[in-house]
Amino acid sequence: MEENYSYTEYNEEKNRIPWLRIFISFLILVVGVIIVLLLLRACGKPVLRDDLIEAAKDYYEKYPELLPSEVGECFVVTLDQLEKEGLIKVSNYETCDKNNTYVTVCYLESKTYHYSANLDCENEDNNYGMWQDGDESDITDDSDIRFKFLGEEKQTGTKYYYPNDLTDASKVIEYYASIPKTGYSGKEDEQIGYKWYTEKTVNNYWNNGGYSSTQPEGYPTKGSSTTVTKYSVTKPSETSYRKIEKSTLYRYETVAKPYKYKCVDPNGKLPGAMVGTTVCALRDDGYTKPADIYYTCDGNSSVDRGTVCKKMTDWSNKKCESSTLNGINCESSAGYKYTDTMWKWYKNSTVKSYYPSGSSDASKEITYYITAPVSDAKKDESTKATVYKYYKLEKGTDGSNYEEWLPVTDGYVTLNEMLETFRSLGYDVYSLSEVNKIEQIRYQYQMQYRNLER
Repeated sequence: MEENYSYTEYNEEKNRIPWLRIFISFLILVVGVIIVLLLLRACGKPVLRDDLIEAAKDYYEKYPELLPSEVGECFVVTLDQLEKEGLIKVSNYETCDKNNTYVTVCYLESKTYHYSANLDCENEDNNYGMWQDGDESDITDDSDIRFKFLGEEKQTGTKYYYPNDLTDASKVIEYYASIPKTGYSGKEDEQIGYKWYTEKTVNNYWNNGGYSSTQPEGYPTKGSSTTVTKYSVTKPSETSYRKIEKSTLYRYETVAKPYKYKCVDPNGKLPGAMVGTTVCALRDDGYTKPADIYYTCDGNSSVDRGTVCKKMTDWSNKKCESSTLNGINCESSAGYKYTDTMWKWYKNSTVKSYYPSGSSDASKEITYYITAPVSDAKKDESTKATVYKYYKLEKGTDGSNYEEWLPVTDGYVTLNEMLETFRSLGYDVYSLSEVNKIEQIRYQYQMQYRNLER
């Protein structure tokens, strides 16, 4: 019996093990299938930037007349337009802004087109580096490019060079880093220039030119002088800059003075009383006895007798006398008049004086020179700049006019800014092709690029 039991237990244990293995194998298979599906899904999702560019190429293949045709010209097709044309899978761009996600196509000197995408999406956006100047040899398929333009207009006339309107360029020594004055937009003779200065000694005054009897620290030299006179009832200390004299001193205060009088009849025959500004004794109507006196500080309103209207003044040698009628209480005392001499104190300082403005601040000087403009002038190396002679072109009166192309934009600007400038000058242009049809205007262009940082 014991042998049969052992055999049966062994077989039951043996029969349970394959089911466990089958279950584990099934779980592994399910996980593997899920991983494969995720990988397939990931591989099937397009790179939005590349997908958008391919859609744009299909768009322009469908509408070739919308491609740019002038070198430097760039056009844009938006995600919204590509969706409406059915050229992309909408679900791939659900998180993208339809108007701020777009493809730019530009026409290059090599007569080819360059496409670049700009994305505004939650899951993928622009990863471009900094803009820099360049040409076609610098760009790749991952580059984003743009063009800037310098508008020019054909002008005829006589050159007048800034700042003295000289017509002989060889006599002009002034150079500028930018347009020095409105109207002088022509430039030539590119050079490396500097601002120049001379050094001069100036008087640097203490306390903005204030006066002092004693020397302030660091200001050893006396300048112009002045005197200040004061008064004191006690003798002031004696110093080298002070003159002391004995003197009778005075001071006074203003008190309320009489301004109206109430008068009655001294005999009691006349009724009531009269109030007026005439002293009772001087009246001629019988009301000659004073009954009351009114006092004032301002001549209009009454105050109590003895009221102080103005406080006591400082001591001085100006004589005064007490007067009840005038409201003056005067005091006098033996004292001193003393006069202090005071000077403007200064120290000598060496400062720069930039030529020709005379400013001590280099940023306020706009004129550059190639060599020293005056004797003893020194070059300020920190102001090194690329500079030009600037001029205006005015039509001459002798018929022998000079012909030249002058810039109408302030350096290189966007296409729209250049076209707006041309229109402000009376040229009805809205594209590069329209500019190229007009003999009086033209443009220079400059390419800039930035590379995708994947």
